[in-house]
Amino acid sequence: MYKSHINTINIEVTDRCNAECPACPRNMAGGPVKPYVMNQELSVDYFKLIGPEFLSQIKWWNFCGTKGDPSSAQDLFEIIDYLLECNPETMIEIRTNGGARNTDFWKKIGNRFKGTMCAVAWSIDGWENTNHIYRRNVKWKKVKENLHAYLSTGARTLWEFNKFAHNMEDMPVIESFCKRHNIHFLPREPFGFENNADQGNAKERYRSMPVYKAIDENTAVLEYEIFPYNASKENLISDHPKSLKKEEFLSGVFDPNNYIHLKNTDVEIQCETSAELWRQEVFMDSNGMILPCCYIASKYVMGDKQLKDMFDPIKEELIVSKNNTIYDVLNHKLFKKTMPDALSGKMNDDVGYCITCVHHCKKR
Repeated sequence: MYKSHINTINIEVTDRCNAECPACPRNMAGGPVKPYVMNQELSVDYFKLIGPEFLSQIKWWNFCGTKGDPSSAQDLFEIIDYLLECNPETMIEIRTNGGARNTDFWKKIGNRFKGTMCAVAWSIDGWENTNHIYRRNVKWKKVKENLHAYLSTGARTLWEFNKFAHNMEDMPVIESFCKRHNIHFLPREPFGFENNADQGNAKERYRSMPVYKAIDENTAVLEYEIFPYNASKENLISDHPKSLKKEEFLSGVFDPNNYIHLKNTDVEIQCETSAELWRQEVFMDSNGMILPCCYIASKYVMGDKQLKDMFDPIKEELIVSKNNTIYDVLNHKLFKKTMPDALSGKMNDDVGYCITCVHHCKKR
């Protein structure tokens, strides 16, 4: 699957998080937390098991998350120090909502990163009156204090901004702030809006993003909706149930029956993890599993049937241990045959292709 040594690792170092973002798979659209969130995290000892021979060749670490915020990891400083010890030139980026920890923590991170190519990417989707609409449970006062503490060190800073209908008027204010403080501003298209293009119709239809409030651990009620910035009223669908039980919540996994038409067809997939030599990457989950990418990791933990059939029988073999090195994992049949077959339509199932790969990496 890979053309050279792995040089990029996307990592969910913990599945703990202070936020309740409605598009995040950790919860029921902002409601009750899903049972697969285990409040687990990787320790620095796991990285020492992987070892300096491998880690010295990693050029970029993306501390991101499909369910958690890296700032919640207890061993974060020790992990950062060990990675920089293995490769002082490696680039580390930490993506955070900014609402966890305190100013001392973020100043300490900034002092670690100052003078390096490492950076913190602050995922802030608005200003004082709007950020909390998507970044639920994230307190603006704390975000602002933490951000300024980090900025005071002079370390590299990114601001990632999801564009919604409710926060577009904040963009000029944020852009001005970023220019004053030498922050690289990155507005982007958010996940979470289902695109419902009509067959034979050039118009695209979007379903609004529901935001539910937990009543108890099993029940949630619709609190409000979030709308895309680029959809007119006539192209918008808003049909969410007013209340939900946990067992009624649709987790967003793929139904293989809807993709059996792909069998024995020619679908061109350009895998983002290995398409270019400068980017040969894997995803490391908070349980230690080494997986091809965050898309697959997210859908797998959400219970996607096709991915569970692929990974459940071998999941222990994808975790580094004293008797199973990182090279053993990457030489596993999963990376040598299963995933190449999944990208080329040769899987031995009713679909042939990895549905997640088709959905995210099909050439348009």
